[in-house]
Amino acid sequence: MDMRFIFILTVALYSFSGFAQEYQSPRTLGLGGAGRAGPLLNDTIYLNPSFGSFAQSYNLSGGYLWFAQARSYNFSIQDSRTEWFQAGAGYTWHEHFSAINIGASKMMVERLGAGIGSKIIIDRRTGKFTTDFSLSSSFIALPWIYTAFIIDNVIQSKEARTRGLYRTFYLGTKATPDELIQVFFDPHYTPDLPGSKKFGMNLGSEIKLLADFYFRIGRFFDSQISHLNRRGTGTGYGVGWIGPRLSLEGALLRTQNEENVSSLLLSIFI
Repeated sequence: MDMRFIFILTVALYSFSGFAQEYQSPRTLGLGGAGRAGPLLNDTIYLNPSFGSFAQSYNLSGGYLWFAQARSYNFSIQDSRTEWFQAGAGYTWHEHFSAINIGASKMMVERLGAGIGSKIIIDRRTGKFTTDFSLSSSFIALPWIYTAFIIDNVIQSKEARTRGLYRTFYLGTKATPDELIQVFFDPHYTPDLPGSKKFGMNLGSEIKLLADFYFRIGRFFDSQISHLNRRGTGTGYGVGWIGPRLSLEGALLRTQNEENVSSLLLSIFI
């Protein structure tokens, strides 16, 4: 496999002063938070570690995120070329916290992968640690149907709950009815979430408009918005141009809760 180096320069403008606890790429935001049954490149570390078994590549990524009252940096590495297991790790530095995400996967049988992910969040103001992990599996039912099952925040400690990290069950589906379009549907259930909105969903579509140009649109209902550190409902839009050595991506997210929030995310891949 050829080694691919991906450098991501990310600029995000947010009108809300919350902060992210886990990294989301422009593709994920453009799909409205969906895509767990078919994450790309280093997205597997954060969305679904088990899918790393199907992505035979080696990737390095670095990112910079800036919004209203804070800034953060992200660096990650994913190696899916090894036969024994596939793994990746990501580090996020924020003015208020630092986070480490690790994901590993193994192809159990043909078309079935299993994975485990871990997260360590360090509050820079208090020095407190928050740790948790996820379990995941991916299955290629048909060449045009991918499925995934993820349990995130398995431990669900008291400290994790104060950060909004509740145990959540995801059932992801990716359908490719045509070579020009991919459809993602990720319903989820958070049994211990306070209040009545324990069910939610993310759904999105990726459309290939030209040879290397993609348009993405997504919708999410009662779902976790990582960079705002809360749950909400809204819409995501995204575009991506994937060239041989340079790729450009962007996403716009709009929430529709008690307050309207717009988020813009731009990325450059080299």
